[in-house]
This record gives sequence, structure tokens and C-alpha cells, in this order.
Amino acid sequence: MAEKKSIAERVMEIAAPVAEELGLSVWDVFYGKEGQNMIMRITIDKPEGIGIQDCEKMSRAVDPLIDAENLTSAPYSFEVSSPGLGRRIRTEDQFRQWTGKPVTVRLVREDADHVREFRGILTESDRERFSVATEDGTRSFNKSDVAFVKADDDNDI
Repeated sequence: MAEKKSIAERVMEIAAPVAEELGLSVWDVFYGKEGQNMIMRITIDKPEGIGIQDCEKMSRAVDPLIDAENLTSAPYSFEVSSPGLGRRIRTEDQFRQWTGKPVTVRLVREDADHVREFRGILTESDRERFSVATEDGTRSFNKSDVAFVKADDDNDI
């Protein structure tokens, strides 16, 4: 039996070809609760950066396609945004794209040395783990032990 896809996965399938036609890529799709409201957010990117016009074009192009799929009966706010500084790195593809670049890692719990946050260069990753070259040497992390990994593109390492 085929596995049922989440709403975010379905939106990604709809949005990715639209983004490609517009010269963009989809960095992430989020569908979930923020505060009291449900949010559907498509985060787009391109090498030279995203402007408000890119977000507007993507929104106008993809919104009717998502509506036509009738993915949810729950009301939600729809957003198209740029990843901005400090983008979250969650998927295997995002880890691959960000290899060789600076990241900040925050653990769910402090490590044995009572440290919870690390900065360094993402050196490698696989499905379960990733490594970061820090000032104190290379550290490996289980993805399950990590609260978040985000691009550290607003600081020099």
C-alpha cells in the first residue's frame, strides 16, 4: 500500500515545477500551526537572492493550483517567502546543499560539557547524522538530538 503524503509534501510536488518555470527553487514547505493559526508557507530561493516580486509571482502562480487540489478543509494563511538569513536546514537535500558552509547547531539537551549550541562549517551528512568542523575540532551529531540546524550566513566563521 502506498504511503499517504503529508500536506507539505503534496504542496512541494505542486510548487517545485512552478518555481522552476519562474527560475526559482523551493527551499522548504511548512504546513502547521503557528500560534492560533494554521500556516502554509512556501520558502523559495535562487542564487542571486529573492525579492518581493519573486514571492508575488510565485504566490499568484501556485495559489490557485494548491486551492484546486483541496488539500485541507481547515482555514489557513498562505505565504510565500525568502529563506532570509539563518534559514533552517532540515531535509537531506538541504544538508547536501549547505555542505561546506557555516551553520549553528542547537541541541535539544546540553552535551556532557554543558554546551548546547555549536557553530562551524557543515562538513558531511547522511540520513541519521551530520558533522560540523568547529574551532575545537569536528563534532558529529545525531539528527535526533538536535533542536535545529540553521545557516550561519549572517556571521563570519
